[in-house]
Amino acid sequence: MRFKKISSGIIVGGLAAFASFGIAEAATYVQKSNAIHQYSSASLRTVNNSKVKFVKANGNYAWSKNPTGSETISSASGTKWSLKTKYLLPTTHAAKGNGKYDVTNPQSAATNGKYLFVAYAPHQLNGMGFVVRYDRSKLASMGFAKAQSGLDTKTPAPGIKVGPMFKVGHGQSLAYDKKHHSLWMWKDSTSMKPTKWSTIQRISATSLKPNKAIKFHMSNHGANVPAGHNLTFDTTGHAYWWGISGGKVKIYKATISGNHISVTLTKQLLAHQTGTHQQSMGYNPKNGRLYLVSDDSIASLPAKRLKGRGSLTNGSFKYTRFKSGREFESLFYDASGHGMLLSNRNPEVLMSTSRY
Repeated sequence: MRFKKISSGIIVGGLAAFASFGIAEAATYVQKSNAIHQYSSASLRTVNNSKVKFVKANGNYAWSKNPTGSETISSASGTKWSLKTKYLLPTTHAAKGNGKYDVTNPQSAATNGKYLFVAYAPHQLNGMGFVVRYDRSKLASMGFAKAQSGLDTKTPAPGIKVGPMFKVGHGQSLAYDKKHHSLWMWKDSTSMKPTKWSTIQRISATSLKPNKAIKFHMSNHGANVPAGHNLTFDTTGHAYWWGISGGKVKIYKATISGNHISVTLTKQLLAHQTGTHQQSMGYNPKNGRLYLVSDDSIASLPAKRLKGRGSLTNGSFKYTRFKSGREFESLFYDASGHGMLLSNRNPEVLMSTSRY
């Protein structure tokens, strides 16, 4: 397949224009060919995953009960699971002394082991945002006060790096591809409305700015297929995301190779969704399970059962209901198989007390 790289003149011109506003942009590759494998309705089957319960989000999310200390969020029903505060994140409205760098609204997070990467999308910036890289060992020893003061000055504290502004869209999709040692996220719309063209961008773990973007379209027999707003990777480098269509959960699987993305809709639709918002998707390298995350509601399933026509049954699922009232922004996993949950109000990362 052939792909068209946007001309260097357009790239350079775009960079110059954005540079005047301090915005980082990457070279964009436009994939002309349809990115999704064609499928028919008859090829799909619906799984009655009745273990999974729908949790309606409360528009007025709860605050942490212990914003400068440790808190535990425990399951209320379903598979028992608890998560305890691991990292208290800064809450300054002006990191580096700049009001644009508001870190009170983290949207997603990922880890490569040594570092914790957090994507921020301040509401007032309308789709612009930035990534902050925290050294995990240093962050753990800082505590809240030092982490807060470490971003209040123009020069961040050792162990904290603030990246440049770039278009993050809604910002809920930062994910780490362990196979290829790379960070990716969607360049989506803040409204999360479907668009004809989609863009996925690679983020440098060093500069914390995009260093490549792939723009592509998906249509199935002429019908537009919107891209995702959440993202995760398995240990083999396959990307996954999920969304809702016709009241059912659809899970997509993709490979990114060079400047090309190839997408497959997995053949099983899920009859029951976790809740109002599709907040996040995670992958546990220790058990090979994918996690679908809504506020106070998490379901998991074995990724290997998505192969081919699939072999999921209701018994394949695990489900946990919480009653914290808090916003579940992002769920990601470390190499040990422990889940890490990014939550707002106040922003923090909670780590599971057991593998799940």
